[in-house]
Amino acid sequence: MGNDEEKTTFAEIKSALSAIRSEEEPNLSDVLLLVNAGYEYETLYVPEAVRDAAVGKWETDRDFANGGMDQFVWNNGIENARWVANAFRAIGAIENADLVDRLANELEDYFKKHPPGKVSEDSVQHFMAYRRNVDGPYFDCPDPGEEIAEALLEFVVAHRQDFADPASLKA
Repeated sequence: MGNDEEKTTFAEIKSALSAIRSEEEPNLSDVLLLVNAGYEYETLYVPEAVRDAAVGKWETDRDFANGGMDQFVWNNGIENARWVANAFRAIGAIENADLVDRLANELEDYFKKHPPGKVSEDSVQHFMAYRRNVDGPYFDCPDPGEEIAEALLEFVVAHRQDFADPASLKA
């Protein structure tokens, strides 16, 4: 990260943890602050499933915005796509998890028919063929940001006790 002045403060971390562990409705900004703070301080303040889902969403954002979920799978590969699908599924974002899994399976099948060496010779043509095979780029699936945000908040409510205890934090 940048210099220490830009880091999330322990007061902000305690406040976010206190809010999440209370009986109040959780706030997505508190959850994401804690995920980010975990990277800043190399400490896990949230359950691994929450961290992984947030990271999975961040990893898909650029490709999704530029071309769609099929472009994410194509650009990042089968193994990474399956990791993201598992991360989404772990918090309950099932429809996007299923889509990413399906696209990874389709890519695996595509590469069986078209070896990666051949694909790299004309990757744009092959990507467009893959896209046609999967009926991309528009899929009948909730927007990933919306589904993941909703699933994250539902997961938080069900797992408040799995977040770090704010009383145990030491600056």
